[in-house]
Amino acid sequence: MIRTAKTHKFLDTANGPLIAVRLHLLSRKSLGGIETALNAQVLDTKGSPIPGLYAAGEAAGFGGGGYHGYNALEGTFLGGCMFSGKIAGQAA
Repeated sequence: MIRTAKTHKFLDTANGPLIAVRLHLLSRKSLGGIETALNAQVLDTKGSPIPGLYAAGEAAGFGGGGYHGYNALEGTFLGGCMFSGKIAGQAA
């Protein structure tokens, strides 16, 4: 069950006073990584492969994003990390 509020103007006095909430943000994943080609070779800023440089696992974006999206659970991306490592090793 999701709790939501009806859409209204932000400062509408009929919808109660404004409140403040202190947040302590914690980042555990970047949901990104080094851009690579399909063979795990690292790409430069222009999209060209950098000779002899490969990336795999969380460095290559398998640390939470990738095909699991934002709702990835810890450990569910281990297969993607292992697979990208295999591909990088074979290509190197």
